Amino acid sequence: MQKASNRHQGISVAELLSLIPDGEPVRLAAETNVDYYSRVLYGRSVFYMLLMGLLCSERAGLRILEDMFNRKGFKTVFNPDPSKTVKYNSISERLDVMEVEFFEKVFELFYDKLSQLYSQEEILAQKIVRVDSTMVAGTSAKLLEGMCVGCKKDGKKQTKYTIAFDGLFPCGVEVFSEKSDLSEDRTIPKVVFSCAERHKGKIFVFDRGVQKRETFDLLSQEKIEFVCRLKESSQREAVRTMETGNGRRIGSLFLVSDEEVRLFGTRNKKPTQETYRLITAVNDKGDTYLFLSNIFDLLPEVILLFYRKRWDIEVFFRFLKQELNLSHFFSTKANGIKIILYMTLILSMLILIYKRKNQLGFKTAKRRFMYELDWILTKIIVHLCGGRDPDIVLRC
Repeated sequence: MQKASNRHQGISVAELLSLIPDGEPVRLAAETNVDYYSRVLYGRSVFYMLLMGLLCSERAGLRILEDMFNRKGFKTVFNPDPSKTVKYNSISERLDVMEVEFFEKVFELFYDKLSQLYSQEEILAQKIVRVDSTMVAGTSAKLLEGMCVGCKKDGKKQTKYTIAFDGLFPCGVEVFSEKSDLSEDRTIPKVVFSCAERHKGKIFVFDRGVQKRETFDLLSQEKIEFVCRLKESSQREAVRTMETGNGRRIGSLFLVSDEEVRLFGTRNKKPTQETYRLITAVNDKGDTYLFLSNIFDLLPEVILLFYRKRWDIEVFFRFLKQELNLSHFFSTKANGIKIILYMTLILSMLILIYKRKNQLGFKTAKRRFMYELDWILTKIIVHLCGGRDPDIVLRC
């Protein structure tokens, strides 16, 4: 009983940040050589500058980051040489060349450490990894690398973020900027295969943008379980019928059939090497839905439930764009864009677990997180100045 109640106890920002000893970013900076030739904007300093810049501004930009770094309080805590200041163009140039691997490793470190705050039951319940993409358009034509989508003639380019989300945290990400990467058949499998290496035993759920038969075969051969949608026009042949369905209701759909099938390629018409489970269902309007999977030992209700959980990543995308300013580019180059993306995902993990543990809404969680972090910095500065713990004021 006590264990169940502890699961819902609140958590402070100080407790969250204490999970990542300050020496860890320093160690990773040395490991990735991120501070090579740097004189002011060291990896650790840039990490905290971006974290606070993303957190404390509704629309952070390079000039806001300049002001953040040059604040006396920030320099006192995070700048090895508080006498030095930086300009916004120096920040831009630094983001263009910094070692992205440093931020990727910090992201993985935060994921591993913060995941420990969830109970084993909660982690097991999040066995599904949703994978999807979101497009982010530059606010001007200055983006140097990106996709020109559609017939627009304004010169604006877009970048594609393909993210894996396990229901608790983002657990994998790739950035795409080539026109050929518009196809989900290229981007989603790359994230799935990469993520599957670190997250064994997960079930990957994605939409019907993935249709290549070779991808389905490779997933099955690598023993990676998945659930997705199949286009109604897809050619297939039934190997056996597992259930006729008889119109049994499953949520908002009616089951038509549950079959083991072999798929055919759209061009060469060759059959797939593996067989798959195909669940056919219709809604009240008679629209047909095909659900494809390589999982045969679960009820069709469970397979459809897995697919419905895919919507969670759409909610996560909305959180990133509305609350963490994902749609705004700090850098015009791919290197800087990747760094900001990793930092946004790190901040999202901190806020998501703070929100969940304290039972708050997204906006409230972000605001209170910011206030607590500001108070932590105040206490550090007071301590560095030889003063007493400022919490004593609250106890008077």
